[in-house]
Amino acid sequence: MPLPMSFYSANSHRLAPMYDAIPFERIHASLLNWLPYPPATVLDVGAGSGRDAAWFAAKGYDVVAIEPVMEMRDFAQVNHPHPKIQWMDDSLPALTKVIATGLQFDLIHLSAVFMHLSRADRDRAFRKLTLLLKPGGRLYITLRDGRVEPERGLHDVPDSEMEALAREHGALIEFKNTASDSMDRPEVSWRHFLFRLPS
Repeated sequence: MPLPMSFYSANSHRLAPMYDAIPFERIHASLLNWLPYPPATVLDVGAGSGRDAAWFAAKGYDVVAIEPVMEMRDFAQVNHPHPKIQWMDDSLPALTKVIATGLQFDLIHLSAVFMHLSRADRDRAFRKLTLLLKPGGRLYITLRDGRVEPERGLHDVPDSEMEALAREHGALIEFKNTASDSMDRPEVSWRHFLFRLPS
């Protein structure tokens, strides 16, 4: 099992409840005013504990939640059962199963996922994500900065690379901002990007 999946698999019993305890609105406050009106379709990539997928479902969105770590996915399905959430075992950069459905989405949500990909995989992943967006659809990505933890398989993702990916794949940057860590770790901060495909 590759990094970071092995890390999250081994530590799911500790991490999933910790992630689940943080309110969606606290972590993703910058996204709230940009959400499509429900019912709309949301793809939650690397859905982890299921916290965000459950929030979207409770608001009336139809959600496809993909999570490759079995232990995290099991926690999410047990703790957040909802008829509007469809769970899949799938992962970046290929997203083979979700692409095979033929679905397209109004919003694609990647919270603390993209920085786990290598530079080569990030280009492929961004291309696949834009293919899954409807015209006018939005792609939301959060990136972690700060303390290096090799066991998590984190990579540096500069702003310039995100801007270049947007240009290359025809996406517009609606906003980018920074935020402190929702777990109050002083050595960790976050960058949030929202991209939109032209209508």
